[in-house]
Amino acid sequence: ANGGQYITNAYFTDQGQIDQLEKEGLDLHPMNSNRILQGNADLGIGKYMKIKRKVSDVKTFTDSKTGEPVEVDYGGAPKVVDLTQGRENKRMWDFEADGPLGNGTKAKVQFEVYANGAGVRLLNIGVTEHVAYENNSVISEDDELFAF
Repeated sequence: ANGGQYITNAYFTDQGQIDQLEKEGLDLHPMNSNRILQGNADLGIGKYMKIKRKVSDVKTFTDSKTGEPVEVDYGGAPKVVDLTQGRENKRMWDFEADGPLGNGTKAKVQFEVYANGAGVRLLNIGVTEHVAYENNSVISEDDELFAF
């Protein structure tokens, strides 16, 4: 249909992060569902938020100056940056050389909130501690930190 999506279950490391998001206008109960979910207690504080980004997410707007329709694609792969050697040595993640991101990978996740706090869209991932992906392990959706 829309070409799939990138999904990350981003675990919080501190309750203050959730409080800050709520203070900034994130709707914690969009459409009567819980945005903050209980997950694997061994990851962060055991609470996570599912953040998605569509492979293709084209919206059409009208240009206010020309009146012409303008297409903007809000989809595509999130940028993944390697911060494992520190911020001063950051570089783009190389999936061929560095490998995919496994469960328990620690990262800074950047996202944007839209639609009056109801929508959340994944922007960038900064990997601070890489855990190798093991495709022979049984993965339950609740344990996934990153799912690409």
